[in-house]
Amino acid sequence: MKRGIIYVVVGVIVVFAVIAAVKPVRQRARQIAADFKVISADTGDVMASATYQRFATRREAVLAMKKALVEVASIESVFVADSGRPITVLPPGGVKFDPHKIGVSIWLLRDRWVATAQTYGNFSNFSTMTCMITAMLDSTTLDSIKWRYHAAAPRCAEAYFNDSVLALLPPPPPLPAPVTADPGVTPGGDPHRVLDWGPVNNTPPRMPLIRKATCEGEGCTITGTWAACSTVAARADKRLDAALVFTIHPGERFTALTADLHVLEPGIVLFRRPFTTTVPIDESGLVDITFLPADTLFVLIDLGEGEVVWQYRGSTMRGEMFWAHEPPASSDTFGLVRPAKTVWWVRVRNATGQEGWLVGDYQKMATGGYMDEIERCLHPTKR
Repeated sequence: MKRGIIYVVVGVIVVFAVIAAVKPVRQRARQIAADFKVISADTGDVMASATYQRFATRREAVLAMKKALVEVASIESVFVADSGRPITVLPPGGVKFDPHKIGVSIWLLRDRWVATAQTYGNFSNFSTMTCMITAMLDSTTLDSIKWRYHAAAPRCAEAYFNDSVLALLPPPPPLPAPVTADPGVTPGGDPHRVLDWGPVNNTPPRMPLIRKATCEGEGCTITGTWAACSTVAARADKRLDAALVFTIHPGERFTALTADLHVLEPGIVLFRRPFTTTVPIDESGLVDITFLPADTLFVLIDLGEGEVVWQYRGSTMRGEMFWAHEPPASSDTFGLVRPAKTVWWVRVRNATGQEGWLVGDYQKMATGGYMDEIERCLHPTKR
């Protein structure tokens, strides 16, 4: 009898011990299941699902940008091996990444080139990440063919870089300025350096060319208080067929937040005879460029005060607008046969806080810059 009582007591103790041990296990299992649902977005918690999707898409965007930059490094290494210098404009159709999703900008500096990647389209809605890759060029020797290429891995961070191109190539030993074949042009002054820009390359730049936070013309501005001179439409996206968000009426003030310049078609300058001009290549001096009848100069952006961004033999740089806006005469050495076609998209906000994109047009709005006071659009007598 006593042994039976002992067995019963021991059994009760074992049952309670099992129950006490199983309870925290069940709680942990429920927590793991809940966490798994959040990760897989199979949950009614909308915020949790959206957050996961945002970070998942950002990781995907970062991987795509890194892959694109590695591809750019491979292309640049080939050009450095072949011609002794990197390029700023990638060969059309020569990349595998989608330029509509990944935008790449390339800087040429004295001892390196730097490429940055940003995302467009759906990627950009989830990612403010920018990735960068830097490749050092060992220019200890003046013979650029012997440059040694040192590529680094892409690095990514929450950052923003304005798209731009700055061509600053290592200079060779100073040479006398070439004598132009055009008797109406004489170099004059101190001898300028001459760079080897490689063989004739009239491949046009890839279009559209998008420059963020950029505007054209002297004294242009992309932020601040503006005023409308006539009715303008603000749209949901940078497309003329995008949905209308709101309308700005004549005399109404609004705020410009930023602006992107889209080059849809490059301008074209052609040459009938050799012509030499000078461009500032770095702080140390000037460089002479001799254009040949076989060359095509592609005009990209008008910076104002006679300065433009152009592409010559695959290199993008700044230079003076030495041509006239009118079509060339039959006796002219050179001339502009087609102007660049650009669209200036401005991100704006109205008085009620709505935001949208509109096409920048100096005839329809005043930007408040030092050469464009908004008062001319606020009073009918000044329009």
